[in-house]
Amino acid sequence: MHEDSSATNPTKMINGHGDDAYRYKDIRINFSSNVYNHFDHEGLFSYLANRLDYVVNYPEPSPHTLEAELASMLGIKADELMVTNGATEAIYLIAQTYRRGHSTIMTPTFAEYADACRLHEHRIGRGGELFWICNPNNPTGTVYPKDELRERIEKHPDVTFVIDASYAPFTKKPVFTAKEAAEMPNVLMLHSMTKEFAIPGLRIGYISGCTSLLEPIRRQRMPWSVNQVAIDAGHYLIRHADEFYFNLEDLLKERERVEERLKKLGIIEVWPSDTHILLCKLRMGHASALKDYLANEHGILIRDASNFEGLDRSFFRIAVQTEKENDELIDAIMEWMAL
Repeated sequence: MHEDSSATNPTKMINGHGDDAYRYKDIRINFSSNVYNHFDHEGLFSYLANRLDYVVNYPEPSPHTLEAELASMLGIKADELMVTNGATEAIYLIAQTYRRGHSTIMTPTFAEYADACRLHEHRIGRGGELFWICNPNNPTGTVYPKDELRERIEKHPDVTFVIDASYAPFTKKPVFTAKEAAEMPNVLMLHSMTKEFAIPGLRIGYISGCTSLLEPIRRQRMPWSVNQVAIDAGHYLIRHADEFYFNLEDLLKERERVEERLKKLGIIEVWPSDTHILLCKLRMGHASALKDYLANEHGILIRDASNFEGLDRSFFRIAVQTEKENDELIDAIMEWMAL
């Protein structure tokens, strides 16, 4: 990863976001969103169905009850945590709070950081008072070493480090916890229940950090930004987290197997990863063409990664799923290669 100061189209990440199954018919297997798609959500669905009467009333203007329950689970104070409408709202609120600031962004990475900063007139380049890093990183799946990151944070007390930890549940490498973030005076950590529980349609994220950093961000939040269904879902997920267990060691072993199979195709370079995410580069052809072929001919969706800063039209990204599904993907890629 490197520090970036180049310009991008501020709308290109939203228009080219992953999980755009709505653009295609009959998607059977989804590799495009960085979630594990094999949780059983029936308990959550049933609970929410029995709570639908509550949507006829306004939710809490700020989701204090959910914040309190999350904070208790994480071992921090309620004012050291702020629930948001997905991690994306958190990104934009932070950029808004530091409006017209100076941001450093480690790339290639999720373009929403740069989009939010440009919307709020940040100067993007080295030496800013905000330092944005996705850890584990999207789209590479790599983890910045915890000790090195801590050393950097301690050496720069005048810089606020925004650490997006949305993919922390998918790595065995050590990363900061919400409690550790709250104990540091210059760290804001982003978390995504969307990713952890595979519910991208329910926008639930949160920020952890010390009270003095979170207070000005809270003042930027619109009332009712987190709706009643999302609040109810958050409470359920906290209380039933054991229903969403997956074997991380097995998932990472499967990622290694998929990586080796893709490399053996001869047409694909695969970036090293510390998670279930694989960033791939075609040695010939465009990722958009492969994506359309897989979606239209096989009902398989991958992520065209060409709109990540520093990547080109040859890059795509997948999140490893089951062995059978992964083999279907690789077989379909081989079929596309033979065209």
